[in-house]
Amino acid sequence: MKLAIVGAGFAGLLTAKRLSERGFKVDLFEEHDEVGVPEHCTGIVSRRAVELIGSEAKENVEGYVSEYFLSNSDFHGIWLKGPKDFTVKLRRRDLERDLLESSLANGVSFIKKTVFRVDPKGKVDERVYERVFVAEGWRAELSKGLGIAHRSRTVYGLNLEVKGRTAYPGTSFIIFDRTLAPGFFAWIVMLEGKAVVGTASEPKKANVMELARKVLEIARERGLVEGEVVKTYGGVILTGPPSLAPCNSKVCAIGDAAGLNKPLTGGGLYPTSVVARELPLRIENPIRAYFPLVPRLYAETPIARFLHKAPQRFYANFFSKVDGEEVSVSEYDNHLKTLLEMKSKSLVFLLKAVSALI
Repeated sequence: MKLAIVGAGFAGLLTAKRLSERGFKVDLFEEHDEVGVPEHCTGIVSRRAVELIGSEAKENVEGYVSEYFLSNSDFHGIWLKGPKDFTVKLRRRDLERDLLESSLANGVSFIKKTVFRVDPKGKVDERVYERVFVAEGWRAELSKGLGIAHRSRTVYGLNLEVKGRTAYPGTSFIIFDRTLAPGFFAWIVMLEGKAVVGTASEPKKANVMELARKVLEIARERGLVEGEVVKTYGGVILTGPPSLAPCNSKVCAIGDAAGLNKPLTGGGLYPTSVVARELPLRIENPIRAYFPLVPRLYAETPIARFLHKAPQRFYANFFSKVDGEEVSVSEYDNHLKTLLEMKSKSLVFLLKAVSALI
């Protein structure tokens, strides 16, 4: 079976690797000379995602994060504590380059070309394929024309990478505050000898660079981070919902084009890895590879929307009420399960959440 993949970002590369491993002949179209650029993703994933991606992820581990502190801008908040090395920070550029090498070693044909048209019957410009996977990224221009694209809300995120001392290596602070992150949250990810500090904003709501610098200023004032900024990068983050119909005849959208992102964090590596694992087994009817994952992401979207866009007084009141509490968690990829893991305190949290709105 002859297959085509349009786009050599993470989604296209991992899909190419998975399909070629099973002996499928794959043409991979990419308009740029180099993969992995421009860098835009923080790159925090679960251990499960690392296993799903494979050796390329294991060889590009930059650090580990085991604790998350969710708070307001006054740093009143709740600790989510996972097992040792709960989540992993990956070197994204190197990951994608290694995925390309693996795909080429499996016989994938890399075609440097801008694709202008994909037909539902499997036509990529003038070439015909039995299946086509469109991994064109969040803009999803080809996918929109096919009716298979996401309809996700977008925010723009920016990372400032700081080289120097961090107060709590292996800890990430997540700050919900409408003045620091309109429509999303800010973050301070502390590793050994470096930190990634950033934020995100809905379009036209704020200057994201100024907000990121403000978050870094707060991190320095609190003694969390010392050092100079050595790198700045960012990009669009999708916050759901995903496409409920990502396939049309012989063509499917995958990755950001399909909205395969966790709505709360915008992370796309795990959802894409799940679908890419299933595609070789479902190639005759690829829509089956997207379920039950896609409905779950859809169900998580309203929860994420509330947390991203809650009134400022909710953040202030709620995090003050739960200040200092700790919850043990083992689930990072399924946010509905994460809520269930908090079930021993769920009634208390519910009452505090309701009272925070009063």
